[in-house]
Amino acid sequence: MSLKKLILVVGATGAQGRPVVSSLLANQDDGSPSPYSVRALTRDPTSEEAQSLVSMGAELFKGRFDNINSIAAAFEGCYGAFVNTNTFSIGEQKEIFFGIKIFEQAHRTQLKHFIWSGLDYASKLGDYKPKYKACHLDAKGIVSDFLRSQPSSPSGDALTWSILTTGPYIENLTHAFIGPLAERENGAVVFALPTGNGHIPAISLEDIGWWARYTFDHRAETSGQELKIATEMMTMDQVVETFTRVTGIPAIRKRLSVEEYLKIYPWTARPIVAEEPDGPTIADTWSGMYHTWADDIITRDMEWNRRIHPTGYTLESWIRKKGYDGSFNANPRVVKSSHLLR
Repeated sequence: MSLKKLILVVGATGAQGRPVVSSLLANQDDGSPSPYSVRALTRDPTSEEAQSLVSMGAELFKGRFDNINSIAAAFEGCYGAFVNTNTFSIGEQKEIFFGIKIFEQAHRTQLKHFIWSGLDYASKLGDYKPKYKACHLDAKGIVSDFLRSQPSSPSGDALTWSILTTGPYIENLTHAFIGPLAERENGAVVFALPTGNGHIPAISLEDIGWWARYTFDHRAETSGQELKIATEMMTMDQVVETFTRVTGIPAIRKRLSVEEYLKIYPWTARPIVAEEPDGPTIADTWSGMYHTWADDIITRDMEWNRRIHPTGYTLESWIRKKGYDGSFNANPRVVKSSHLLR
């Protein structure tokens, strides 16, 4: 029996990493075992999140993505890597630096397939206008631009790179990031996200896991490609209509400016990285995203998304399956942490 292809997952204990690990380890459609095994990079192998990956069948590797010696050791024996770094733990400049250095190390280790979990380069798409500046979008977008300048080998004789460009997790509909206000008005759920009539490229975590597996399964087709994925390009009016129709719970849309919306959550004035008190705040980066979505400078080909992944969620199917009822999680630590923004 042939050996399985070992995949290093960077960011494995985060919200995005867990469904990626699960998808990579899942049996194939015909019931045969997965061709992949998973090595999960984690700073704390004893954590509950890490141990849950062990129960799924992953092996743990103690290390950090911002330590190249650690990455080099973790890459040994691996066929590929799925790399999702976290701006909210190290900041924009370090994420750009280590994103590039991790890719360079993948070459040195002679990996065969490197997948970068990216985001849209908002500043570039918006002609570098200040209102579109969102540090975690820009950091991942800059690394994606770097990858596009590099060769990619579809034949298997050298490293292949692929980019999965994602977006805000649809699961964040339970949080201030894209969800409703905590207080209801006359029993109605209030959606007040300041995105005007613009589209939000929302993606479910399970769909990200599916796309990660698809990309590894289709190395030649995805070599040197950016896959811009989404579950739904949704407007807030669409969210209100779909939510009310599916759940029967009344909901309304309140139109606020970005500034008015952020004032509701004073904790967004905190820096995104605690060790950088003078760095960008949560409000700074949320503001950039909201303006980006409101002005529709991010696009997705949803016909292509549905054709390649016909069993993926839609907004409606996600609400139905998850039993989403408009409940709000008021814990700002969840919103700003890697668990939802990584």
